[in-house]
Amino acid sequence: MKTTQKIVIVIAFFAISGNVSAQNIKLAHINIQELILSMPEYDSAQVKLQRVEQELTKAIEELQVELNRKNDEFQRNQGIWTDLVKQSKTEELTSMYQRLQTFQQNASESYQQESDKIMQPVVEKANKAIEAVAKEQNITYVISDNPQILLFKAIGTLDLLPAVKQHMGIKK
Repeated sequence: MKTTQKIVIVIAFFAISGNVSAQNIKLAHINIQELILSMPEYDSAQVKLQRVEQELTKAIEELQVELNRKNDEFQRNQGIWTDLVKQSKTEELTSMYQRLQTFQQNASESYQQESDKIMQPVVEKANKAIEAVAKEQNITYVISDNPQILLFKAIGTLDLLPAVKQHMGIKK
């Protein structure tokens, strides 16, 4: 919302100051999320991310199975173990549980980093296509059509999405 407000303020400032007349400003909007979702590169990026997710999930499941096995062993044998063995096994379970929690947290951070790395070229390609089409059509500003950001969209405003899709060869 802040970005949209800044754009509106800048446009208003230039229009009021007379440096740029309203006739020279050409606005367009685009739903970049819809554009990215329609790109073939998005599909291949999702396949890569699913592999990363599966790998991390498998590792977490393996740690959880080992922790459950050790816990079951502890529950079965705690009545026959000496206090020293029980203490050692309790410390081992606590350590394993902490390792599992740490791994889950690190896995989440790692997944986010991988997601950013994998999606960056897709987003950059979309941004370059938007920029190219905007330049072709002499558009001054392209505003996000994200319903959570866009404050107002007048009827009949230029939707850049079809032109950008055509520029990129996307048929969806």
